[in-house]
Amino acid sequence: MSKAHENREDLYLRELETILRFGTLVNSSLNIETVLDHAMQWAEEFMDATASTVYELEEATGELFVRFARGEKKEPVRGIRLRVGEGVAGHVVETGEPLMIQDAAEDPRFSDRFDRMTGFETRSMICVPLVVRGRPVGALQVINKKSGEAFTGTDLELLTAASQQIAVALENAKLYQRLQRKFQLTEQELLKTQERLIRSERLSAMGHLVQGVAHEIRNPIMTIGGFARRIKTRLNGGDGLARYADIILEETARLETLVQQVHEFAEVLTASLKPNRIEAVFEEIAPRIEAMAREFQVEVRFRIDDDIPLVEMDCTQISRALLNIARNGLEAMQPGGTLDIRILDEGGNLCIRISDTGKGIQEDRIHSVYDPFVTSKTRGGGLGLTMAHQIVMNHNGEIHIESAEERGTSVTIRIPFPSPSPGANAKKEAPVAGEKPAERDRPSNSPSGV
Repeated sequence: MSKAHENREDLYLRELETILRFGTLVNSSLNIETVLDHAMQWAEEFMDATASTVYELEEATGELFVRFARGEKKEPVRGIRLRVGEGVAGHVVETGEPLMIQDAAEDPRFSDRFDRMTGFETRSMICVPLVVRGRPVGALQVINKKSGEAFTGTDLELLTAASQQIAVALENAKLYQRLQRKFQLTEQELLKTQERLIRSERLSAMGHLVQGVAHEIRNPIMTIGGFARRIKTRLNGGDGLARYADIILEETARLETLVQQVHEFAEVLTASLKPNRIEAVFEEIAPRIEAMAREFQVEVRFRIDDDIPLVEMDCTQISRALLNIARNGLEAMQPGGTLDIRILDEGGNLCIRISDTGKGIQEDRIHSVYDPFVTSKTRGGGLGLTMAHQIVMNHNGEIHIESAEERGTSVTIRIPFPSPSPGANAKKEAPVAGEKPAERDRPSNSPSGV
């Protein structure tokens, strides 16, 4: 057997071994960085090259970016982007044809932008397209033989064969990443839904329980209060016992209020949803919130978008939820604070945002604010946000609280608009009397001196 024949056979065996190694490496991991690193290392060793680069086509922008780079000057090139058609890699992606360039400085398709940036000198290169199902997804490039010799046809064949496997690896990696993101989102959504269901079931069970308890204690409370009032009327005004009677009356009044809140909570465990306009609710609750704001010496601002679609809702329940949230915000502020109520159409959802400039909620308490009887106030039963949460759940909506201590709290409610019936016209009913067109800004009358 001749020496030339032996050399060809050795070359063939080396090429076959490299291709097989490529196949093994490409299928060894879903971590694309690991795959590319090992694959390009083998390509460089086979071709005696000094550096290599893998470009990926970004579908959103139509630009090529450096997906992976090896070599002494790899770091500076990572942030570089090319337009399709720009430079050798851009030309290869545009035409779908490989290029082997022996003298880069003399080739008009070569851009020396990288060399000027890094101080690297590109003498020769091979660049082949990465193609998946006939569609270019990037380019693969090796640069400069260490020996200074020219690249060969064998080098080009090997890189072309490798590019097919690397293109599939890139596509698989992107698919895997998309599946991971989708799985993570699905997992988060499931956990969120599970949390909502557990909370809803817990509140429902607790509602029925406390309703029964409240029913049993209402009559004794009324009896205690009645006798305390009789005792007070028979006591001498200066008698110290009269003060004890006052305490009994205050505490029974507090218990009566709590019992009433419990009954109200039981009432919101279910809702009667009908197509209604949020403007009608807004017009009904605005004067009541303004009156509360004057009591607390706080300014209140209302802003509502025009042409908000109808939404399936129980107006009485939504009014109650918004009043409870507004009262919480007002009670959290010092005189001179601001309560901002914003109602808008937010891409398929009715969005209601109530923000205050109050003391905020402690971070370790933010997740328990919807639980019944959890409150930082010295008065009240701690059912306001519990009811608001249940009401929003009744409307298939979401409620979210953002808060920072001493910086205020923002409560956002989102309720989905009903899907329009085929051929239905989404026109709204006649406007509420007194409404202003466009976005309606309605600053309240601030208390004098504030």
